[in-house]
Amino acid sequence: MSLVWTPGQTVVHQEVWAGRIWAARPLIVVEDTEDRLLLWMPKGTQRKVPVTPPTRPDPPARKDRVIENLARCDWMLGEQTWDVSCLWILRPGDWHAVWVSWVQPGVHLGWYVNLQHPFRRTKIGIEAMDMMLDIVVEPDRTWRWKDDDEFEEILERGIFDPSTGERVRNDAEEMIGRIEQWGSPFSEPWTSWQPHPDWSIPHLVEGWDDPER
Repeated sequence: MSLVWTPGQTVVHQEVWAGRIWAARPLIVVEDTEDRLLLWMPKGTQRKVPVTPPTRPDPPARKDRVIENLARCDWMLGEQTWDVSCLWILRPGDWHAVWVSWVQPGVHLGWYVNLQHPFRRTKIGIEAMDMMLDIVVEPDRTWRWKDDDEFEEILERGIFDPSTGERVRNDAEEMIGRIEQWGSPFSEPWTSWQPHPDWSIPHLVEGWDDPER
């Protein structure tokens, strides 16, 4: 029986790589239906992110840091504070999540297409591994790649298999077409959406560090 989350409930998004937690963040459920899952991550949310272990030099460039952690599978987890507010729009089976972002209430920052594995439900939330390729969409509807070179190097080094790379690229191209035609969800009035006033900053729940949850 599938788990269904109620509005206002805190869930955890886990990213799992090589059987280990790659990243984890708490989010507040906005809506959970058969067609879509809406999640809220306000500015100030604390999340867990991969960091270079002290046993080897820390690459100065973020790209190199990410790739080495993926390849070596020796990362540790550090804390990071989220600096914008985001509404996540996820649909079952999609290889992406669309984020609507605000720098502060009422000030729309833009859209963000996060390429990722289709999400699956867990006992405490969802699991979906980031594919390290993103599309940034400005409020004026212009778009640009983010981390394109990082994604290509990951494929060249065989960290992601070619079929996965092709699947991610195909999904990205489909989303670019949707952006350029200003289709759903970009054409919908999400930029005027507001969270429930009683919702506070969420925190990770018990079991966030268990990849089997």
